Amino acid sequence: MEKKVALFAHDILQRKIPPIGSAVLSSCYVRQCKKRGFVFGNNAGIAKLFDSIQSAYGDEYLAQIDPAYNNGKHEQWIRLKSDKGQLNMPLARHLIIALHLFSSADDFEGALKNESILLSASSSPRPSKNEDAHSGKMIKYRQKIEMLLALRSEADVEYLWKKAYKPTHWLMENDNAWLIAKLRMPKKVAVKVEKTIDSRDAGYAALIEAGVDELYSVAKDPKRVNIRNLQTLLPNSLPHGLELRKQRFPLTYHQIKRHQESVWYFRLRTLVWSISEIIRMKLPVNYSTVRLTSAVASKVFLVFSSFFEWDLESLARTGVDAEALLKSTGVSRDWEGPPIAISF
Repeated sequence: MEKKVALFAHDILQRKIPPIGSAVLSSCYVRQCKKRGFVFGNNAGIAKLFDSIQSAYGDEYLAQIDPAYNNGKHEQWIRLKSDKGQLNMPLARHLIIALHLFSSADDFEGALKNESILLSASSSPRPSKNEDAHSGKMIKYRQKIEMLLALRSEADVEYLWKKAYKPTHWLMENDNAWLIAKLRMPKKVAVKVEKTIDSRDAGYAALIEAGVDELYSVAKDPKRVNIRNLQTLLPNSLPHGLELRKQRFPLTYHQIKRHQESVWYFRLRTLVWSISEIIRMKLPVNYSTVRLTSAVASKVFLVFSSFFEWDLESLARTGVDAEALLKSTGVSRDWEGPPIAISF
């Protein structure tokens, strides 16, 4: 038993346990007494604890380490109530009580920490109604000022007086240091984050290269080959932001820019399809039928027919291959139109 107490004492003294107040230590002892069954009504059973310690350690050992016990002063040998901020017991007695109640230094240290937290929480003074109101105003008015400063980074105190007189007035009187610090706070500078190239970029670029000719086919209800329609060749759309799109999908972006269709080429492609359909239906190819059947302005038909020198009567007799007729014009997909001014 003597060795057990010595090891416990050594373990406790080696630990960096912060100073413990008598109230914490007393409460810790009392709580553990109740857990161990040393109770008397609703209180700690001091007599039961003393009897248990006597039984465990024996009179001879207790008399050896504690002069008061040796002199027969057993009645108040255990004192769990704080007197003038102290638990008036020698260190050896504390060690015996702690070892008997907690069995190990780990459990004793843990109990002290928990008790400190519990007492600290329970003894914290509750704020008065006035303090609650003051704190509530501070939070509310700070939020108002922070919102205004976020909306207008260059705002000064004059702006705050104008837009939020009451919060500004209250903070000037009650929280002036915070308000001044907020006004002097350096403005946030946007940090550009370098975007890495998306791993799908090369694959997406290849998909556009492979599928773009199909979009340019002369077919019913032709659609202009623009950024949106080129992206129908992809499994997913590209990011909406232009800079982000260029940074993350540079190859794909290049293909899209390269294959976009000009307005004039789209008009030509649409008109060629209309002419082929008119001839297929054995209708006369002229100003009137084009105006009725095509989305292209009829005046464009007249200019194109002249510019490309189409022999419409011959086309009507022999029939027309729309793809061949379009190719025969010799213009590129980014064609900027005929050198003739056309007013719409």
